[in-house]
Amino acid sequence: MADSTISDADKIRQKRLAKLGGLPSNNNASPSRPATEPTTTAPESQKSPAPEASGNPFAQLGMKEQEPERKPTQIKIRPRPTSPTQKAVGDGARPRSKPRETESLETWQDRNLRAIFRVTLNPEETRDSHGHTLKFLGSTREDMSDGDGPLLLNIEVLEGAITEAASQAPGNKPFEYLLTCFKRVSRGLRNGRFDGDEDPKRDVLREARRLCMSYCIFAVTMPEMFGDNVSTTNPLVDHLLLNPECDTGICTDFLDEANARIDEDDSIRDAIVTAVEELSTRLGAIDMLGDYTPYIIGLRNLLRYPKFAISITQSTMWAPPEIEAVEIETKTLLGPFFRMSPMQLDVAKSYFSAPKTRDRGYIANAQNACRVTLRTLQDELHRITDQIVRSGPAARSRMLDWYALCVNKNHKKRAMRVDYKIVSSDGFMVNVTNSLDQLCEPFMDARFGKIEKIDVDYLRRSPRVNITEETKINADQKTADDFYAVEASGTTNFISDVFFLTVASHHYGTEAAQERHSTLKKTVKRMEQDLVAFETEREKYASDPRYLARFEQEVTRYKTSIDNNWSIIHATYGVLLDDLSQARSMQFMRYVIVWLLRLASRQDLPAKEQLKLPLPTEQPDVFSTLPEYFLEDIVDNFKFIVGNIPHIITPQQSEEIMQICVTFLRNSEYVKNPGVKSGLVTILFYGVQPFGNSSRGLLGDLLIGSPFAQKHLLHALMKFYIEAESTGTHTQFYDKFNIRFEIFKVIQCIWSNTLYRENLEKEAKINTEFFVQFVNMIVNDVTFVLDESLSSFAKIHELTNELRSAEFAAMNDEEKKERTELLESEKGKAKSYMQLTRESMDTLILFTETLANAFTMPEVVSRLAAMLDYNLDIMVGDKRTNLRIENAAEYKFDPRALLQDIIKVFINLRRKQNFIQAIVHDGRSYKQHNFDRALELMKSKMIMSPEEIRAWEELAKKVSQAASELAQEEEDLGEPPDEFLDPLMSELMVDPVILPSSKQTIDLSTIKQHLLGDPTDPFNRAPLKIEDVLPDVDMKKRIDEWKAETLAARRAEKEAAAGGEPMDTSS
Repeated sequence: MADSTISDADKIRQKRLAKLGGLPSNNNASPSRPATEPTTTAPESQKSPAPEASGNPFAQLGMKEQEPERKPTQIKIRPRPTSPTQKAVGDGARPRSKPRETESLETWQDRNLRAIFRVTLNPEETRDSHGHTLKFLGSTREDMSDGDGPLLLNIEVLEGAITEAASQAPGNKPFEYLLTCFKRVSRGLRNGRFDGDEDPKRDVLREARRLCMSYCIFAVTMPEMFGDNVSTTNPLVDHLLLNPECDTGICTDFLDEANARIDEDDSIRDAIVTAVEELSTRLGAIDMLGDYTPYIIGLRNLLRYPKFAISITQSTMWAPPEIEAVEIETKTLLGPFFRMSPMQLDVAKSYFSAPKTRDRGYIANAQNACRVTLRTLQDELHRITDQIVRSGPAARSRMLDWYALCVNKNHKKRAMRVDYKIVSSDGFMVNVTNSLDQLCEPFMDARFGKIEKIDVDYLRRSPRVNITEETKINADQKTADDFYAVEASGTTNFISDVFFLTVASHHYGTEAAQERHSTLKKTVKRMEQDLVAFETEREKYASDPRYLARFEQEVTRYKTSIDNNWSIIHATYGVLLDDLSQARSMQFMRYVIVWLLRLASRQDLPAKEQLKLPLPTEQPDVFSTLPEYFLEDIVDNFKFIVGNIPHIITPQQSEEIMQICVTFLRNSEYVKNPGVKSGLVTILFYGVQPFGNSSRGLLGDLLIGSPFAQKHLLHALMKFYIEAESTGTHTQFYDKFNIRFEIFKVIQCIWSNTLYRENLEKEAKINTEFFVQFVNMIVNDVTFVLDESLSSFAKIHELTNELRSAEFAAMNDEEKKERTELLESEKGKAKSYMQLTRESMDTLILFTETLANAFTMPEVVSRLAAMLDYNLDIMVGDKRTNLRIENAAEYKFDPRALLQDIIKVFINLRRKQNFIQAIVHDGRSYKQHNFDRALELMKSKMIMSPEEIRAWEELAKKVSQAASELAQEEEDLGEPPDEFLDPLMSELMVDPVILPSSKQTIDLSTIKQHLLGDPTDPFNRAPLKIEDVLPDVDMKKRIDEWKAETLAARRAEKEAAAGGEPMDTSS
């Protein structure tokens, strides 16, 4: 055997020490030696080939030697010789070591404990064989010196040794030192070779690990025991933020041990909870531009353990009930994690710097980057909440409590005027909504198999969601309070909790963000207009540098505010356009829609029954007392998606959208808020707008082909067209025109299906009063909006000339601003009214072309004829010169096209004699020369077919003849007695009736027309219905007798004048 200062046994021992000493955990790697350690020598014949190869300079350069000379390192295993004499000392490539002497447990224990804790009892020993600094345990040595045996470290003295060693930790960081010791002993347990589970060596390491964990917890909860200079902050936080695989990161072994001991050691629970509290507090000072990922990973690693999750949710910071809404995202444990969002001002400014100078491509790319970043964050947030929910009933309940805190404290986010300083941020609430959407996904199957688990009595069983102050769908506060005062029996399930919380979260989260996005755009537009006006005043301060500097400072501040708002607008819009989040939202809204329809219809939808309308006359209390936001969320959500990203909506979702819109327009009495009902119309309107390759939009083909829509849609639209006359809001006058414009567009889309035409004809025959009311509204609208448009044109002409005049130049700035704003207002009115005029006329053309009989009913024909006469007179009469305006295309005003529409309605009804009679009975606007003038324009200025020209000539001839006959009759009758005249119209009554309240006699056609727009007695405003009026039989008889006598006398006079004997008309 070759001479050596280190025996083979010592080499093996050093290898084992290396494994325990923190070197890379490669079991085949040899421990490194100190530089002063002599190397083992051996005769040349006994040296292995590997050292020779390592000394080849070509090998070091990466060059290959010739194959015969190359001696790669190899280990060859040969059979043991049959006799010791056959084995020579130098025969093998590797000398065999001497048999190792058995190491005592005490020696093994001392060696391993020293390596694990990197300590020594020898004051002269400062480093171990790997170069690690050793801590001299003087006190421990002194305590052990009383014995007679050798100084060997053992478990009995380990606690004192740990305390002494930790007190000497580098940088006064005892926790970090103890954590690294814990990792070393864990590696020893994991990689060591033991003789079964009862091996005492294993017990030694287990006890060492237990003590490491205990003193780690002491370092967190009682840091003063390791010295006065130790930091009192929770050191666990810093190490949770590090990579678990690094030497100082919190590893799985550490968390496993803590989890195993948490039930028997409350200090572990306290350490974990305080660490998470500090983790949350620190994150509160970071936004999305900072490195927030380690905080999320640190929390998520803890929440993998249900016991930790339960403990964390018991923190006083979890969901403190008295906290204000604005503090939730900074002073609750989960708040800072959900607060991260691109919608925060500093983050938005980073993504959208100098927003007014950026092109659309740049904005779109930045918005996409926002979405990608936020989507990653939201996935992590879902993992966090999902781990809590799956940790057990207690943690799940407290997770729901936190969600409830978020929605219940933020009711003011949907106030008329939101003070954003006292509510949670939009970014925070959007993340909360997304998290709840993802929690709902497991029970939202395509077949609605779990919809029955959504408890209809949830809100009557101590619900987490506070709806006390919420407006109800169709119940007053007292009715709702009485209903909810009766508590339902049973218990609430998790699905119901999550469902109701998610609906509320959409209201205060996503939908609130959409509302603020819209509001901000209006605000910025107004600010930009103010800035333009503000900058015109620069000349006032040019002479004084001090005031000019202040002026420039204010302008800069105002521009910065505008830029900040634009940054938030772009960021918010980018977040709201996230396909994945909105698809989840759509999936959830499907469940809300079907659940509401089940509730209102009392039908087992959709599995066993198909929706049938109309809904029951008696409304279910459980539906009418629901918060209004159940429907409002659906409306707002689908309006945004259909208007911005319709491509994400699936055909099945389109079917459900259509059903809920038609259902609650058809049964509009089920919904109190007209704004919600108008939102349903808006969804249909957006749905028929062309997009992509679809000329009929998202819903057009469905509305045309669906049997459900064919049966109910037209009646629903007509019903709400009438209701829109009075919405009850301060803007109802203008709201009704927006609503009716959208209804016209939907009707025009579906009119290609003849079934809708047949349905309208049935409405006219079966539901005559309803149909007459609808047509009357159309006639009124066309008359009004055209008149308003033309009045606006005249004002525009006048104001435009005024702004060019010297008088305007002499006005002060306030007067100039007032006149300029008035001009812009008139332009806006003219444009809106003219657009509605054209749509109304287009719809009227469609209706009269198909249903001439319906539009010439006695209750309708007079109003319709008067409207057409009036508009024809405007277009071709003496005042037609008023139609000449500058930039007519700007207001979408085309006089020839409008005249053509009016003529088409005339032509469609030309064969109806009562329509012709109604034309000539219009004493206000009928002029025969208007028909002649229109014919001239048709031939010279307009593109009309020969058939249309001949039809107009035919109509003009019939009207002229009827006018002559009417004139003759009026001449024969002369002036009727006043008692026979209608008190409102001053015309001879044809069918007099008595009003029951005022006892006034009036013509039936007059009172019918009045009641179409005002359901009261015109003489005393008492409520009145047409079926309440009574025929005035006596007045009718007297009028008929007077007419007969007067006409007979007139004929006699004519005969006498002609030379014949006068007829005796005496009795």
